[in-house]
Amino acid sequence: MKSLFKELSIYILISNVFALNTSCDLLKTKYGYVCKCMADYCDYLEEPQLKNASTFVTVTSSKRGLRFHVTDGEFNSGGIVKIKDYMELDENVFKNENYYKTMAIAVDTSKTFFQLFDNDNIFFSRKPTSPIAVNVNRSETYQMIEGFGGALTGSVSYILEKLNPHLQDQIYKTYFHKEGIQYNMLRLSIGGCDFDLSPWAYNELPEHDKQLTNFTRLDERDLMKIQQIERLKQVALIDNIKIMAAAWSPPPWMKTNNAWTGYSSLKREYYQTWANYHLKKCNSSLEFESRLSQSYRKRARQMNSTRSTCLDYLDGLAVHWYWDNVFGPELIDLTLKFMPNRLLFNTEACVGDKPWQTHGPELGSWSRAEQYAKALLQDFQHNFNGWLDWNLLLDDQGGPNYARNYVDAPIIVNTQNFQEFYKQPIFYILGHFSKFLSPQSVRIATQTSFYRTSIATLAFKRPDDKIILILFNSASIPQDICVHDSERGSFVINVPAHSIHTILYM
Repeated sequence: MKSLFKELSIYILISNVFALNTSCDLLKTKYGYVCKCMADYCDYLEEPQLKNASTFVTVTSSKRGLRFHVTDGEFNSGGIVKIKDYMELDENVFKNENYYKTMAIAVDTSKTFFQLFDNDNIFFSRKPTSPIAVNVNRSETYQMIEGFGGALTGSVSYILEKLNPHLQDQIYKTYFHKEGIQYNMLRLSIGGCDFDLSPWAYNELPEHDKQLTNFTRLDERDLMKIQQIERLKQVALIDNIKIMAAAWSPPPWMKTNNAWTGYSSLKREYYQTWANYHLKKCNSSLEFESRLSQSYRKRARQMNSTRSTCLDYLDGLAVHWYWDNVFGPELIDLTLKFMPNRLLFNTEACVGDKPWQTHGPELGSWSRAEQYAKALLQDFQHNFNGWLDWNLLLDDQGGPNYARNYVDAPIIVNTQNFQEFYKQPIFYILGHFSKFLSPQSVRIATQTSFYRTSIATLAFKRPDDKIILILFNSASIPQDICVHDSERGSFVINVPAHSIHTILYM
């Protein structure tokens, strides 16, 4: 197989604004740009400090190569703060155009036609003659943030063990340290999943064992994950991490098809056994902080026979993003209306699973990153409390995966040498949310002046009283945006084409 890592051109990205950061070692690839990390070098960013109450700081990533680029400005200054892209566009290209192309963003509507296919979904929009207005209203509040994370699957654990300890530590730091993107959650499988070297579960034998007599201790693969989590906590300088555990598949003898994969449901005689299976894992040596739930492999189970009293024991809902392009977000709204005051998490996302997509990584793909941006924006506009990605990292094929279900990931490890890894644009999109939205941040209202615009927004108030405003420009041209805060005043910012921005202010 031809390596993804041949013919990489090297660029060094240096911010022209002082910030406590380590710059991205930027590599040009077939699909765009990635940031290379090695055992002795990786890019990091401490949260920029505000000079005073009248200033703001913008952290930017873009299709053309900006990665956590820092720019500062002032409210009510009367000027325009221009964020210069890494490779500035020729403005003459757009000088005589009244229309420009942009990607459809379905955030507050059920009309998801434009999202049916993941390649650039384009419509034409009139070029604004004045800045797009974004109003931030602190008095209108919504849901509280619980956190962000990804999955430590068997494949992730296997690859980590192939790396030298210093490179492993770079991965732990880049995800969980305060200079990284500050994940605070992990998803683990109870037993194996397709992202393992082979299928496995607890108590595979003896079959038809309702007492689970062979489920007496942790498998060595889980013991390895525990060691990795303990090292992660040491490197990231964190005391606690929230762990969400979900079983991907029961042992085949509990299933109607007696197989690891394929259409099936749980045999009725093993309902209680399956519940006990979860409890045995929950009572094992690793503390699981969140509630256990089943994976999508069990969604074939008929729920109409479930007693209505189950709602009395339901603290929250976990959903995956794979059918977001078909079902509009109002389905979530209706569910929360029926079951108010429940936590809501996205617990799995990846690109490359659809028939029309490249199966496996597309190194440097901004198009895939924008799919993540749209999903995150839409989900939090519809009251999600947290967001967990799928695999923290994968190899250059998008595995290992015993079912050959190869997909993309935020970090891709160069398995030609196991000496470096690449941070995808997806990683930075996730970081624009996870790094700045600490637990207990509360979403506040934003409103945009144009109904059909390429600018999507979210805003939050953090426990430290800082405001976090996220702006996403999916247009093929730079845009002027006038931000007005209900307490602080206004500023105008010019953002590059195809870019995302996290703005901090008091």
